[in-house]
This record gives sequence, structure tokens and C-alpha cells, in this order.
Amino acid sequence: MQTIRIGYISQVVRSSIFSLALIMTAHVAGMPVVFAKDKDLSPEIQLDLLINSAKSDMNAERWEDAVKSFEKAKNLEINLPGEFHFLYGKVLLETGNYDDSLSSLSNYLTLVGREGKHFEDAITLIVEAKNKLDEERLRMTKSQPQLTKAARDTEDGMVFVKGGCFDMGDIFGTGESDEKPVHTVCVGDFYLGKTEVTQKQWIDITGHNPSKFQCEDCPVERVSWNDIQGFTKKLNEKTGMNYRLPTEAEWEYAARSGGGKEQWAGTNNEEKIGEYAWYGLNADGSTHAVAGKLPNGIGLYDMMGNVWEWCSDWYDKHYYETHPSNDPQGHSEGPNRVLRGGWLAQ
Repeated sequence: MQTIRIGYISQVVRSSIFSLALIMTAHVAGMPVVFAKDKDLSPEIQLDLLINSAKSDMNAERWEDAVKSFEKAKNLEINLPGEFHFLYGKVLLETGNYDDSLSSLSNYLTLVGREGKHFEDAITLIVEAKNKLDEERLRMTKSQPQLTKAARDTEDGMVFVKGGCFDMGDIFGTGESDEKPVHTVCVGDFYLGKTEVTQKQWIDITGHNPSKFQCEDCPVERVSWNDIQGFTKKLNEKTGMNYRLPTEAEWEYAARSGGGKEQWAGTNNEEKIGEYAWYGLNADGSTHAVAGKLPNGIGLYDMMGNVWEWCSDWYDKHYYETHPSNDPQGHSEGPNRVLRGGWLAQ
């Protein structure tokens, strides 16, 4: 199956938000636990309020909200009780942050020892977190030879992406609520366009160019999801192939160089983002020719920055909560489609 990458309107190049897992949708900010008037309270009272709020969120299985309360508590810069480290480690485990979960749970055991109220539970959680880490490392070790082959294996401007399993979602804890919970997803083999569809390629198939930033080798933009269905229909008729948009799961797996732990497509080093992407600090308010920056680990260019890229899925902010593990296709209906890979305009 051949999947293609098509850009959306490029209002995204004036951004300084560095997050791989972005989709173009409005988010409603959660209500802060500590209100402005509460900032006059002592740090100790604020700590009690935040821990109680986090406990309430845990009882309701609102794990991400609980994490936010615990992180605010950490910023109070006071000594934290042992119970804090146990509870914080528990919610970190629930959200897939296994390294930090181990650290927090170990801090709990160091502070309270065997006499601690949650000693047995902490040991159980530590074993679970270690097992999760071992599974993740084993999966990455097994997939590495396949990723090396995939990076070399291209066909007619397409890159072969060897399927596999990965943890999809906000694995770094920096994203929005619709990028959670982190969940394991498996995708099959597929080919993905080495670059975004260029304006020249679009013109060759449709005979016109809708883009604001006219440039043959730049990605086509200002195209709707429905426009792309017409484009792929004509492309398939002309070539006899079966091109389509990638699913969101396929897109994220490919962007992260085959499901690796990459915060930005191709790197985990924030100082090197400019080597891999056109974005607010280097794009000068315009799109740029494809493949002008470094590719990610499997040979795909511009998987972040330059323009947004359409996926085949309907958008549903709660879909990750019920996401099937095998080749998820997205929600069955909805008013909007999923966009990935661009930069939010500010």
C-alpha cells in the first residue's frame, strides 16, 4: 500500500512550539487547582490542596490531571512527604512515564523504608515499571535492523516503512490531553512519500496550483481533505497504483523513525531542531522546498514543520482512550480530520 503526504495551509511557519505530536484543533485548558487567591497561602497549605486534588483525580482515573497537580507541588520548592513520591510514581506509571515513575517510587522507599504505609505496593509498582521498560527496550532492539533496512529501501520517491509496534501518544509528557493516554499500537508494512507532495506533482495530476507560496518544489498547501481524495483518485487512475493518505498511527510511527522515542522527527536535541525542520525561527514566514533539511532515521523529510499534513482519520479528542491496538483507522465519523506535523501559529 502506497501512502502519500499532502500539506495543509501554511499558517504554521511562525511558531516556536516544539512538539511532534500535534494535531490542529482547539483545546480547552483545564481549570487550575490553585487559584490566584490561593497563592497567598503558605506553601505547606498549597501542598495539601494539590495532593488532595491529585488524589481526587486518581480516584476518577484522570491520570494526566493528577500529574499536573503533582508537578505544581514539586514547584513549591519545599520538602515533599514520602506519600507524595509514592502517589506521583503511581500516576507516572499509569501515563507510561516509566523512568520517572521508578525514580519517584525509589525516592519513596528511601524516605520511609520498610515501615512505610505503601511499602508493599511500591515494590509491586517498581517491578511493573521495570518490566514495562524492559519490554520497551527489547522491542526497540528487535526493530533496529529492520529500521536500518527501511532507511535504505526506497521506490519511486517512496520510503519503505517496516511495520511494528510502538507506544503512541505523548510519551514525553509535554502534549495535550487528546494525545493521551499513551498506548501500544501495531502497524503493518507500508510505503510513505519521501517528501510532502510538491506543487509540481499536484499540477501534473490536477492541472492547477492552489498554493499561496508558489514554488514548484515546495509542498502544495491550501488543499482540503476532500481535495486530496480527488487528487489520489486521479493519481491511482493514472498510475494503476493504490495511493492513499496514511492513518494517524502510520504517520506517527513513521515520523518517529519507526516508532522510536523521538520527541521531534529525527532528533531528541532541541538545539538541533533547525537542522530537521522549517519553523518559526528559520522559515521567514514562508514554506520552503521539500527535502531542504535533514531526514529522520528512515529517510523521510519534513515530517515536522514546513506545512501540516493530512491523515485519513476522523478526529476525536477521546479516541486514544478506546484506540484499538492493531492498525487503528480512526473514529468512524466526525466533523474534522486529523492533521499532523506542522507548527502551531502564535
